[in-house]
Amino acid sequence: MRRIRRGVAVLAAAIVLSGSSFAAAQEEPPAPASPPAISDQARQHFNAGVALLQDPEGEKVEEAYRQFRTAYELSGSPKILGNMGFCAMRLERDGEAIDAYSRYLREVADIDTEERAQIVRDLQTLTVGVARITIEVNEPGAMILDERVPVRGARVTNAYGPVNGKIEIGVRPGHHVFTAKLAGREDAPWEVEAYAGGKEKHAFVLREPSRATPASGMMTVRDEKPSMTGPIVTVSAGAAMLIAGGITGIVALNKTNDIADRCKNDVCPRTFDLDGERSSARTFVGVTDLLVVLGTVTVLGGLYWGYRVSTSSPEPKAAPAPAKASFLGDWRLAL
Repeated sequence: MRRIRRGVAVLAAAIVLSGSSFAAAQEEPPAPASPPAISDQARQHFNAGVALLQDPEGEKVEEAYRQFRTAYELSGSPKILGNMGFCAMRLERDGEAIDAYSRYLREVADIDTEERAQIVRDLQTLTVGVARITIEVNEPGAMILDERVPVRGARVTNAYGPVNGKIEIGVRPGHHVFTAKLAGREDAPWEVEAYAGGKEKHAFVLREPSRATPASGMMTVRDEKPSMTGPIVTVSAGAAMLIAGGITGIVALNKTNDIADRCKNDVCPRTFDLDGERSSARTFVGVTDLLVVLGTVTVLGGLYWGYRVSTSSPEPKAAPAPAKASFLGDWRLAL
């Protein structure tokens, strides 16, 4: 809360000082070294930034930062740099906060003593902890999306750009996911663990989207009629089982007849193994029953499969539509 009150105080002071400069300008000609008067347009953006920080539903730091940057670009007043540094620090754009605060202390002489001391402390903390990132992109106009993934809480997101060649930014230490985005090119991600006081460098290479990747809104083309190979193989396998069952059935029948011939009136020769022959005959009967059942089921299944294939329409096959490139809209940091 003390930082917020300090930020609002800086804003109010800038408004009062800019208003007094207008009054002085009406009374006497400005001195050659005096800064140019703040335009009404710059004042409107400045006041909008103040209102966003004082929003009853909660301060809107990101929107306020945009308004202050626009006001500074229109006016060049160094008094706005304090507000910009305050917002940039809250947004974890630490490199921009360091630049704005340093210039504010250097270019504004009449800063309140307590405020100056607090900014000096903030600058020391930021300077020690900032991680410097150098980013290059092979194509101009790309936006760089930075997502810091904290251990707890929601991700912190910032966008930089458009980038023409190379940019250097200062970020809060932690795990970052940088993504280069450009219309007509595939997104290029890069993950890095940024450490306090560390320096990292990465070169993004943006490429055209792969046209082989299916996209939504696909066209459909007719494929060839489904093959009958599967049903034919299935029916053939079932028929083979039935033939094998027929053979084992004949063997079982022959064994049964042999037992009947050699053991008339249930009297068998002493050398004849009645129990073994009966066991063998039962085995062949069991095998025959199994082969007949499996063969019949397999043949019927194959015939049904063939019927479905022969009466079905050709299946539609997805054909890739022209690939759609991701696009990061027209969001800019300064309006």
